[in-house]
Amino acid sequence: MTLRAELTVPDEAITPGASLTAYLRVWNESRIVDAYRLTLIGPPADWPNTEADLGQLPVYPGNYEKINIPLTLPRHSDLPPGPLTFAVRVASVEDPLAVAVPEATLCVGEFRDLDVKAVRPRVGGALWSTNLILLENTGNATTTFRLRLAPEAPDAPLRTKLRRTRLALDAGEKARVGLSVGVTSPVPIGTAADWKLGVRGGWGDEEERTAEFVHRQRPILPKRAMKALIALSALAVAAVALWLSPVGGKKPTVKTESAKGPSQVQAVQQEEKKAADAKKKQEDDQKKQEEQAQKEKEDAGALKKKTLDGASLAADSKAKKLMAEYKVPRGYRLVLKALGITGTGPPTGNLIVTAANNRLVTQSVAAAKDFPLTTPVSLKVGEKVVLELHCTPPSGVAPTPAGPTDCLATVVLTGDLIPLKGPNAEPETPPTGAANPTPTPSTRS
Repeated sequence: MTLRAELTVPDEAITPGASLTAYLRVWNESRIVDAYRLTLIGPPADWPNTEADLGQLPVYPGNYEKINIPLTLPRHSDLPPGPLTFAVRVASVEDPLAVAVPEATLCVGEFRDLDVKAVRPRVGGALWSTNLILLENTGNATTTFRLRLAPEAPDAPLRTKLRRTRLALDAGEKARVGLSVGVTSPVPIGTAADWKLGVRGGWGDEEERTAEFVHRQRPILPKRAMKALIALSALAVAAVALWLSPVGGKKPTVKTESAKGPSQVQAVQQEEKKAADAKKKQEDDQKKQEEQAQKEKEDAGALKKKTLDGASLAADSKAKKLMAEYKVPRGYRLVLKALGITGTGPPTGNLIVTAANNRLVTQSVAAAKDFPLTTPVSLKVGEKVVLELHCTPPSGVAPTPAGPTDCLATVVLTGDLIPLKGPNAEPETPPTGAANPTPTPSTRS
């Protein structure tokens, strides 16, 4: 049964956050009425408000049908600008071997955005204060941002200073910028005053994002401290007056000390205290040495980071081995970085590579090629990388002498085995779990 499909998208660049419509045409070149199951493959299948299962499309013999596929690009820094390839898998209901995977490439445009936030919404001081500003480039392109800091009231007695006024951030990158606020006209005594300040981050003539915080200017001597100082002064004056008066004064006595030094009991107590301190210090040093030795012993027996270079999966239809897998060993997690793919076979043969049940690659065996991962894929303990080989020729079609009838596929895994625990463990970078990189399916009739 003959199957032909075509997937098209608009040529102009699409800014993340905008929507577009992809058009799919399916031709039924057989002699019977057939329906086709449609499945969206690639990054759009994981976007919000997008269904990977597009349902079924019935087509009469000798005709074609057209279906519109609405897509909305997520406005997120993880979607880089440039070409983005996706595909739709078209599978016949009547003939499971009749499959087509047309591809299309849309152009993702650039957008810029900035998140600005003050770490502390309120700071204060009589003479000065400090704060931190958190910045995050929420756009999808590297952008140079400028920062400005100023009080909202023009008569505010404040002097502001930013540690940095310009900085370049990559997409999704975060940064912290320190600032200081100085008081130009301190208030010796009185009540506190609140002054609102605004931080503005911009990247164009009119594009700005703002954050606000409040500086509370406190008096050098607040009311409570002033009252306490007056009370203490009054008590001091009263004490001096009582001491000098005939009623409250008394004759001072002369204190004498023995020239013989400390008594025998005091000397014994001092020696006992010195001995106890020396014993405690010796015990503390011995405990530290034991802890250090135990730590060195644990570090020596800990798992070490390994490079997974050369581990391969092989599938051969002639040997009836249509599936191969690699399982992450105990105590490690796998960070997969690249797939070296080779294969031979007829154009109808397909190979599929999955990691932790997430499909990474779908390729024709005859056109197999290496697949670099733009984003490393992280697999947990026990999760598998699986190679599947599909090399069943269409029913009723005899092998041709011009091409091979058997399929052979090999996938070489490149990555790192990182210990989960111990001194050699490394923190897992977000997003956790197996990532879903851009698959590269191939179209075959």
